[in-house]
Amino acid sequence: MNFESKSSVTIMGEQDQSPESSCDDGNSDGQILENSPQKTKKIDRISELPDSLIVQILSLIPITDACRTTILSKRWENLWTSIDNVIYENEVKYNCSDSLTVHKFISFTDNVLPLLSRSSIKKFSLDFAFDYDYGVSYSHKIDKWLEFALNKKVEDLYLNICYTDEPSEDDQPYSLSQVLCGNSSILKLDCRNCRISEDCVLNWTSLKSLTLGYLFLQDEHIEQIMSNCPQLESLKLCGFCGLNRLHISSPKCRQLQLIDHDHPVGDWGSVEGDCRFEIVAPYVQYLEISGDFNHMEIRLRDLSSLVHTDLTFCRDEYGVPDQTIVKDLFLGVRCANELMVSSWFIKVISDLLFEEDGVSLPLLECKCLTISSRITKFCFPGIDGLLRSTPYLENLMIYPDRPYCKCFLDEAVTLWGLNYLSSQENIFKVFLQNLKNVKVSSNCCSCLDRADTTELLTEFLKSLLEHAKNLEKLVIAPVHEGCNISSTNISKVIKNLLAFPGASNNAVVSLGSVSGVDFPGE
Repeated sequence: MNFESKSSVTIMGEQDQSPESSCDDGNSDGQILENSPQKTKKIDRISELPDSLIVQILSLIPITDACRTTILSKRWENLWTSIDNVIYENEVKYNCSDSLTVHKFISFTDNVLPLLSRSSIKKFSLDFAFDYDYGVSYSHKIDKWLEFALNKKVEDLYLNICYTDEPSEDDQPYSLSQVLCGNSSILKLDCRNCRISEDCVLNWTSLKSLTLGYLFLQDEHIEQIMSNCPQLESLKLCGFCGLNRLHISSPKCRQLQLIDHDHPVGDWGSVEGDCRFEIVAPYVQYLEISGDFNHMEIRLRDLSSLVHTDLTFCRDEYGVPDQTIVKDLFLGVRCANELMVSSWFIKVISDLLFEEDGVSLPLLECKCLTISSRITKFCFPGIDGLLRSTPYLENLMIYPDRPYCKCFLDEAVTLWGLNYLSSQENIFKVFLQNLKNVKVSSNCCSCLDRADTTELLTEFLKSLLEHAKNLEKLVIAPVHEGCNISSTNISKVIKNLLAFPGASNNAVVSLGSVSGVDFPGE
């Protein structure tokens, strides 16, 4: 086993000296060169840029800031009117906005939009928040602003209309107009905190990317999207509810993201009976189910084209036992090449092994496995059970979940984990024959078991080294923020691993930084 340490050496080069500056004929008197301070001329490099480039820069900032550039010079007076990205943000979005502030925002928007000179715009972003206590409807204003964007053949539309406080049942969200829902120029749409009226038909013929957040969805909405959006490639649902069946039938739609299940308050539709839905998506290659799915049952059916699956969600047990849900989910994603799971999965697998001795999970075909969980002695059975179900695994990565999920507090699981840890011969045996690369964040053991963090990480990695006979590289990524393992303790871990007779003679233990792509959230 080899140890590879990443280090850097800085070499300071000497300045070259010319013969004229270094030679001395011995006859000349020494000269003292006095460097008098020189005035540095300030150069306005931004003003030297062509108008087209300045307009591009102004298009990247909120329109309120772009308008303020008119005070710089006469040349800047009308440049902002040529921007092709129109970004409106109510600056008091996260505070309690009074009616005067809201009316100022409305007045500004009404006055500025007619001055924009471009015949078409690429992006229109409207982030509008108001206080529902005033009982005033702004729908007609929003309709007018969106009509402007649609007439400019906007390609990228972001719409977030929300209350600064919780709305009451009498306060209804903004309803999307049929003009918007039947637009043919929009390529990317992100719509949040709005409402789809019953008589509205979703028909975006050019749409490629759709995000719907914090709204009530019905099965017919998904059917309309699949039927009337033939170019759709990506669908993202956030904070949604109301669905019973999510059937992604479009061959071009290869990406599906489901983030948080939630019930919008107010008159946003109602959900009768249990919250459950099934996913049928034979063409989807990228599937993400993350966030909170409390009191929600998900069934996966046809997902035969999966390549990458992200199952980093958590849920409270409701109706069908968690163990049944996990087995069903693994059956649905068994063909994926890449799989990510949360600590909730590890907890449920540990429970399953505790309750049913000798039980096995469905075999998975994944070659790359990412576990978003703290490594504690309580989760060893879950990790062990998961690795047993991935016989083709080549790459394993473990980083701590954020925020920390308190899954392993059940006394029975705690005792089971302690007993499981004491029988080390059962850990990771036989089924790590194809494992080649392991990446572990040093703070993945730093929440529970603070007293023996170093020992726990060492024992875990030893268990991997003992059975991964084809292991090529083990990377330990030191993380300083919130990490209980000092550099000295990491060195102890490395030293213990080097002294351990691992199964692979070619394994390289590497201590070094790992990019944010490898370790999400670090």
